[in-house]
Amino acid sequence: MCLSTLYGVKNDRREKMAEYISNVTGSDGLYTFTDVMGNQISLRGIIQSMDLIKNEITIELEKKPPVKYELIREIYNQCSGNQMRDVFISNEVTDDPEGFVRDMLKGRSVKLSREDLSDGTVVIDADVSGLQQRFTFSPD
Repeated sequence: MCLSTLYGVKNDRREKMAEYISNVTGSDGLYTFTDVMGNQISLRGIIQSMDLIKNEITIELEKKPPVKYELIREIYNQCSGNQMRDVFISNEVTDDPEGFVRDMLKGRSVKLSREDLSDGTVVIDADVSGLQQRFTFSPD
């Protein structure tokens, strides 16, 4: 089975977006990449290359104007019986909420899943070495 690593290119910076990609679907510049475990990541852009020898997919990510968001970051407590979570609220300006989260968690083992809501809210769930976090970006 040939599985690929997905790279995104933005502002001349190449970044690993996902691994073990087994399926790609999309049209009109919106692509959904599915890994072997069924996790999906949807990206807007232009596919630059699909190298079947190196098992690499490279997509040039669409550049959008920055948006001001209210960011709510929730860190779920791992202690049994404790349902409380740490909650942090801030205002952030970004054109790429997912890239913002990746930069924030850089250097750690991270799996992300993203949901775009109809009101423009972006919800990103992160598994950071087993610790669950949720990042909710609401347009200001």
